[in-house]
Amino acid sequence: MDQLTELEVALLERLFLKYSNLKTHLPFLKVKERSTTKVGMQVDFEYTNLENELEFEELNALFSGGENIQVKGLKQGLGYVIDITAGQIVFLEFSTYGENWNGQFGDYKIISEEN
Repeated sequence: MDQLTELEVALLERLFLKYSNLKTHLPFLKVKERSTTKVGMQVDFEYTNLENELEFEELNALFSGGENIQVKGLKQGLGYVIDITAGQIVFLEFSTYGENWNGQFGDYKIISEEN
């Protein structure tokens, strides 16, 4: 089990702007697994310490704030989507726009549509 990275937390914070009730989940989220493909990465989450009983409302959604993540070595950067199933944050998926990627972020910058 791994801790969330700074980037993963930053993207979840954007999710919380739309679904503020999910913010209480952050202290209980851990990374179960990170798996890469040639054009993306999936970060699977799991919840810990559920004896504190979080409320899981009946929410199913795919969220992306429309930002682009600029990563050195990728011409078009990365997009992302966060999956919420049955009120739980299940995974975060990064994908390139057809470019091969080694799954390493190094220096990155989140570019919002407003920029």
